Amino acid sequence: MLVSQNGSLIFERRLVVERKNIVAFIDAPDPDNFVMVIALYKLNPNANIQVVLTGRPVRFNATRDHKNWQWDMQSSRMAQEASALRIKNFLKQFGINVAGVYDGGIAPRTLVPHWIHFAEYYKFLDADPLQALRHSELEGQDKLVEVLLAMDSFDAVVGGPMTGLHQVLVRNPEVAKKINSVHAMFGTWGNVKLMDFGAEPRGAMQFNVACDPQAAHAILFGVNCPVYLMPTEVTRVADIGFDNAQKLRETLPDNAGTRALCHLYALWYDAAVKPRQAQNPEERIFIHDLVGAFSLDPQLREEIYEVTPIMIEEVPFLPNEAKEWGRIIIQPERLHCPPRFPHWAATGLKPNGARKYLETLKGIFS
Repeated sequence: MLVSQNGSLIFERRLVVERKNIVAFIDAPDPDNFVMVIALYKLNPNANIQVVLTGRPVRFNATRDHKNWQWDMQSSRMAQEASALRIKNFLKQFGINVAGVYDGGIAPRTLVPHWIHFAEYYKFLDADPLQALRHSELEGQDKLVEVLLAMDSFDAVVGGPMTGLHQVLVRNPEVAKKINSVHAMFGTWGNVKLMDFGAEPRGAMQFNVACDPQAAHAILFGVNCPVYLMPTEVTRVADIGFDNAQKLRETLPDNAGTRALCHLYALWYDAAVKPRQAQNPEERIFIHDLVGAFSLDPQLREEIYEVTPIMIEEVPFLPNEAKEWGRIIIQPERLHCPPRFPHWAATGLKPNGARKYLETLKGIFS
């Protein structure tokens, strides 16, 4: 309310716009996670976005003889802390200032041999890893819970395992009441196999689920809100993949940020994609975790993806189910939609979905 010069009262109409709260749960060191966070900031410029980093279990100085379960906490925490610094420095190239990265814990399992992770963590583009490893850049999980409890509500976007979200809910279950929706690059319809690193065939399981099946079970059966699963089948589509890092660079606008991003993808291509192309010419660079940011936006989700309500029948997580860890047994809910808090899953891209995907990807980096 304002007072005019003659003393009369003037009532001022104010438009109150509710600020959206988004919590991005990411893992490291994949460049896909950077892209997901950048997309969330660019697509939601007025949102309050918190970034939570879950580290992968690693073992520095590992050899090919070390088993995946032979990770150690010290190496894993050091890598997680370095990755937090890396995220903050990298996003500055896109005009994004992340004030703090919260501790999302360490995933209990990895499917990637430690000797591969070791090489990834030491190929830093924007930070001296030895300096980074000396300083923790993670905000405490207790602080994260305080922040979440102070919110009216928030949407969770998950680009890795469910470890971070699960740990927050275990620490304080009241946080679950604040969740509007969960969007995750998670699961598979059973048509995509895990990456082959020369070991035994690992079947149609999904990486993010397999890294923490206990957390997957707890979240998918334990939160009372809509959950949108974007399975691997909708991210590994040839029309939205790139033959190599140069093809990705040709697609994106040319600026300092995209050049840095493509450099990271060139490292990832050499380490993980190129060796598999010799066995499977259909292998490409796929920006998997971007799908979470697209799912959060109702219009993009509608324009890009075919989405159907589903029933989650089972998420194996017990020790006697270990051979099935990484699976989510889901069925399309064709007869009726569950009465409350349905689960949804994408089944594929719409006819013009790839065009809209690439158009939006370019726009994010313009």
